[in-house]
Amino acid sequence: MSTQTVSRRDLAIGTLLALIIGTIFVLVGGRPLVVTFVPGLVVAWGVFAWLHVSQTALPKGGTLYPLYYGVFAWQFIHFFEEYLTGFRSLFPELYGATPYSDALFVGINMFSYFVFAVGFILVFEKGLKFLLIPVLFYIVYGAIGNAIAHVWWVIWTGGYFPGFVTALAYWILGPLLLSRFVGSLGRAYAITAAFAIILIPAITLTMSPI
Repeated sequence: MSTQTVSRRDLAIGTLLALIIGTIFVLVGGRPLVVTFVPGLVVAWGVFAWLHVSQTALPKGGTLYPLYYGVFAWQFIHFFEEYLTGFRSLFPELYGATPYSDALFVGINMFSYFVFAVGFILVFEKGLKFLLIPVLFYIVYGAIGNAIAHVWWVIWTGGYFPGFVTALAYWILGPLLLSRFVGSLGRAYAITAAFAIILIPAITLTMSPI
């Protein structure tokens, strides 16, 4: 088995890691994160499992650094828009939860960004490929999921929803980055469409009445 592919051991550890991360989402964020982050985590794990089953070679880290961290840098701009426009209040209220405190909202995001940044380095510099789970979660939900969810929230609520403007860039950036892992832009957009089919009902049917 090539060292550039996801091994059975990587899959086993990555699966356990995904279960731990999913549990944290449930305990820390409640229903708002269950209906958004958990579907993203499931799809990210699915991509991870496909990489193992298909024995698709991972991209070389050196060639991927500029794209990954370029897309990741945009996440800070997206976070800034969300912070300024009240996402920490409106998002949980949409799902019947109390607004997140500034400390919790900033803390969740900053800790996540640390994991996404360091995880990528450990995957491609140290060969810890099970850490593709948080890397792929960032791509699948942090980028693609944000694009899907923010557009749908605007459609559903009939007005601007915090984070909408900067999330639009992820319709291009997310699939472009995912394509480097799954082999083609067409396949990446197919995964995006499949994720939308999962995510839109999840974030719609669980909303509190407007």
